[in-house]
Amino acid sequence: MDPEMYTRVFPARDAVYKEPETLPSPVICTYLKSRNIRLYTHQADSYDAVMRGANIILTTPTASGKTLAYTLPVLEKLMQNRDATALFIYPTKALARDQLGVLQELDMDLVAKTRPAIYDGDTPRDARAKIRSSSRIILTNMYELHQILAWRMKWGDFWANLSFVIIDEAHRYRGIFGSHIALLLRRLRRICNYYDAHPQFILSSATIGDAPSFAETLTGVAAVEIANDGSPRAQQTFRLYNPWCSGKSSLSATADLIQDQIRSGMQTLCFTKSRNMAEITALRCRESLPGSSISSYRGGYRPNERRVIENDLKKGDIAGVISTNALELGIDVGGLDSVIICGFPGTMMSVRQQAGRAGRGGKDALITFIANLNPLDQYFMRCPDAFFDAPHERPILDLENPYLLREHILCAAAELPYRTERDGEYFGPLAAEIVRSLKEEHLLASTPKGYVYCGTEPPAQQVSLSGRMSGTCTVMHGNRVLETMDTSQMFREAYPGAVLYHQGERYRVEEVDRKNLIVHVKNITENYHTRPFYTTDVRVLSCEKIYRHGSLLVYYGSVSVCSQMIGYSVLEYDQIVSTHSLDVPPLSFTTKACWFVPECGNEIHPSEIAGSLHGTEHALIAATPVHVLCDRSDIGGVSTPFHPDVGDAAIFIYDGVPGGVGLAEKAASVFPEILRLAWEMVSSCSCDSGCPACIHSPKCGNNNQPLSKSGTISLLSSLVNELDSRKPMSIYT
Repeated sequence: MDPEMYTRVFPARDAVYKEPETLPSPVICTYLKSRNIRLYTHQADSYDAVMRGANIILTTPTASGKTLAYTLPVLEKLMQNRDATALFIYPTKALARDQLGVLQELDMDLVAKTRPAIYDGDTPRDARAKIRSSSRIILTNMYELHQILAWRMKWGDFWANLSFVIIDEAHRYRGIFGSHIALLLRRLRRICNYYDAHPQFILSSATIGDAPSFAETLTGVAAVEIANDGSPRAQQTFRLYNPWCSGKSSLSATADLIQDQIRSGMQTLCFTKSRNMAEITALRCRESLPGSSISSYRGGYRPNERRVIENDLKKGDIAGVISTNALELGIDVGGLDSVIICGFPGTMMSVRQQAGRAGRGGKDALITFIANLNPLDQYFMRCPDAFFDAPHERPILDLENPYLLREHILCAAAELPYRTERDGEYFGPLAAEIVRSLKEEHLLASTPKGYVYCGTEPPAQQVSLSGRMSGTCTVMHGNRVLETMDTSQMFREAYPGAVLYHQGERYRVEEVDRKNLIVHVKNITENYHTRPFYTTDVRVLSCEKIYRHGSLLVYYGSVSVCSQMIGYSVLEYDQIVSTHSLDVPPLSFTTKACWFVPECGNEIHPSEIAGSLHGTEHALIAATPVHVLCDRSDIGGVSTPFHPDVGDAAIFIYDGVPGGVGLAEKAASVFPEILRLAWEMVSSCSCDSGCPACIHSPKCGNNNQPLSKSGTISLLSSLVNELDSRKPMSIYT
């Protein structure tokens, strides 16, 4: 096998059609005939399931016609009942705008008189009352839904007649964000049930593992999976490219490939893992191809900037776009020829979504995955079957997170008096104790109608659905708003002296106003970038479970994490030219972690113990995303030869968000699989003393010091030997 390039071709396939068992109404039949539309198998199955009243989760690939699959039966039902309403929820405003035109056209063709309209933060205030009263289909997002539930009286008629809740791109709702959304949807169901409305839930998703279970956990109602995809497929050529074999960096290889494909007339969309990577790659491409229409795209851009790029891409006026995962969603970007994926995006679900952006309309597609120099990407290059044959991931949701429950119970009580005997079904067995605690804190008050919120600030405004630290930071260039970022991004990226990129321009952070969340930047011309380094301390607050895997014990519980940024490096290309110290406030939060006590045997020299522990920590974190649905950046780790709370050497893996969301708990339960993969990734690397393909980490706050590859292999081998596959895992609480 060529170590630099591996190619697999997925052949084209023909469509498979099917007639619904439930005969559509004459108006639907006439519409389909006039448009020469025959329903694919999954579209007919969806129509039948929705018409018989089932909740469904539709899990066919990108561009398979999911929108028509669920929109036809919804409109059919809304035409049968002229009072019925439907709520279409999209993960972004851009996707809602994209779908509004589709719904308006269908509504007009069918004379359904549902008057689809968008209701979100951009909706003019003078238009909102009319939309609430006259539109039977409202398009929104979860953030807006979170705010409007408190206005129950204004929305009473709409909620009382709500027949359908459509959740597009449902796989996006996982982790801490998804756990928030699961509780938000229970608040929605609680209000609808109060009005004696019991809407059907229709979820549209990428292919995921155990979709019915995920749908039920997310919404609280059982659902049927529709997965029999009948849509046609163009040929897809999928390449795995390892530029490091020829001494190229992934950034340089990505920029070169984009330029080559644009020169050959291929409209190309490239996905990168970070905002800076998207900006730097676009900048290099524009410098090498002056006059070419090449743009970056990411979160933080102003809405009008994003809309121009989206429209130009769809019309074919842009030859190439370099994006974060912001364009991974189902926005119609036209008929792209090629997709480049620079670095593993965290899940195979995202790989398949990103790859599916090319090849629409029957055009053959070229997909290239460019490996970064990290253990997981390099493992996929050595074992391409592990990449192509990876099982569908199971999204993680945590409905028992006390931090999240506390926030959503307060919101629920502000929306509708909370009754323990009635509302326990929505918030679970922990809710009663949380309600008692909130009453003692004088945030809830008991009334004859139930508990009501009695705090001073609207609770919905205090909840960050993303799970990140609340607050939005504004980046200012003079008097102009350059972009926005959340406060956790501000900590990581907008420290004094940091270089930020925006649409091909470089800016240096001059001042950070943490009180008012404003970052002031200055335009620069120098060609360099910056990278922070920091220290992290983890303290054990409580041990909740112990997982026994053979003779290896893995502990799980609550911890406090304190990250202190101590400086940053200035880099020209990939070479450090200077370092600078920083004195900024630390980032502290409470979360969940798993940890274990590794036995460093006699084969590891005492001088290499710290490096062996550090290398093992890096390897485990690199392996964790394969078996836990997360990105490497979603988790953190700490290793130490002596931890005061453990009384011995310890390695921690923790959830990188306040409160935790089950990532560390999942890691503790599948620790043998993570451990074996970590050993395989390190031991199969051909380097002598450790490299970014095995034990170096690009996120290491200690600049990858100290590290010992031989000690890491010895320690991982010893840990694997402690596992005993003959004994089932046991859990102690």
